[in-house]
Amino acid sequence: MPKKGGFMAKILTIIVPVYNTEKYILRCFNSINNPAVNVIVVDDGSFDKSPEIIDEYCKKHDNFKVIHTQNQGAATARVTGLKQVETKYFSFVDSDDIVNIDAYLDLVYKMDKENYKVGNGRMTVYLPDSSIPFNSRIWQKEHLDFSKDKLEFSNVTCSLLDKIWHIDCAPLFMFESKQKVYEDMEIVYYVMAKNQIMVHSNDLIYSYCMRGLHGNSTCAIGLQETKSNGLDGLISAGFSMEDKFKEAGLYSEYKEKLDSIMIKLIHQRIFDILKSEKILNKKEMAELVFKILNAVVPNWTQNKYLLSKFKGSEYNDLLFYIGTNILKRIYNVQISELESYENYDYLIDSYDKVIRLKK
Repeated sequence: MPKKGGFMAKILTIIVPVYNTEKYILRCFNSINNPAVNVIVVDDGSFDKSPEIIDEYCKKHDNFKVIHTQNQGAATARVTGLKQVETKYFSFVDSDDIVNIDAYLDLVYKMDKENYKVGNGRMTVYLPDSSIPFNSRIWQKEHLDFSKDKLEFSNVTCSLLDKIWHIDCAPLFMFESKQKVYEDMEIVYYVMAKNQIMVHSNDLIYSYCMRGLHGNSTCAIGLQETKSNGLDGLISAGFSMEDKFKEAGLYSEYKEKLDSIMIKLIHQRIFDILKSEKILNKKEMAELVFKILNAVVPNWTQNKYLLSKFKGSEYNDLLFYIGTNILKRIYNVQISELESYENYDYLIDSYDKVIRLKK
């Protein structure tokens, strides 16, 4: 039998994939250690001091346990942990981030009291090389029904990290993902749509600590504008997301909203290109990505969520949209609304071939 107060009856299980984050693990663990919480740590083949740190912490805290695996990526690590969940609710936390556990649990108790399967909170984002964080937007609604709140669906962040799920949602996460980047987007909106209703808290429940935009982290790969990997991964995740909606018979209802999500994220890519200090041929590269957008979302300029200027979107989504349009005028970027492509593969292939970088 587990020790009293140990790995047994709790209300929430937090799953923490770990890959070479020795500098941040204890900060993360201490922020989520609470008598109401079980923690399943999945060491995803770390080769720094992370495994030793995890093992030592788990020895001292009965509500923590670890699973050591070979490196397979965050998505697989999350599924590995999810198979061990025995509580009513579960969530995912990255090992270099921090949780406001009191506000986090307040959201769980609200979900439990009102019988919600999906809970959403606000996030604080710490950007690299910036001492000033920004907070996600304050919502006007607490209870959302996506059959009615159509605009709000696409305004929810694509992140897993600011959300909490009922155990009934677990089977929806049990699939093998091929995504190395944007793996959150691949599943978040699908699970939301399947449940249709969501409760939101305006409390700041999660601190996302972005360590940098260069290196081998999924964030760095996903947002790196000097290579095609991130853009290719984004589009791949978008198509995988659409496939799930099609299989569930939900695609026609949500198509325009899913398109708007892709439009916003590709605008972010174009914005990053146009403001990049490394890219010499910014106009050419921005026009190439607009061609890719035409291929991925035909007639995207007619999307009603785009035409509404992404009303109610997250602040950063709005920033990328506005910033892209300003820089587009400065660099005289041309968009052919009539130009369309049957596929985007050869356009992606040309990304790395035509880009010119400062030496």
